[in-house]
Amino acid sequence: MKSKSEVITEELENKIFELSDTVLSLDEENASLKDVIASQQWDATPFEKDYILTIVKELREQIRLLEITNQALKDSRDMYQNRNDDLQRTVNSLKNKLK
Repeated sequence: MKSKSEVITEELENKIFELSDTVLSLDEENASLKDVIASQQWDATPFEKDYILTIVKELREQIRLLEITNQALKDSRDMYQNRNDDLQRTVNSLKNKLK
């Protein structure tokens, strides 16, 4: 059975997760609305405005995917650097034992 503080902590974590999800959704909606406003400022035909909005949405999605990939690569790099550090310490330790 969970203690009262564990239940409160779990509830707070759930609320924080919900709020962060809401903030991310609002940020995406805000960016989308800014794109619409920007496209309306441009002296173009409705077709051109729709085309620009489509391009901007596609580019934003590409950026999102690239940011995810970039973070995965950074995490992988850090993991391999840590492994390398561990192996170097092991090699140095074994060298010292041989001396």
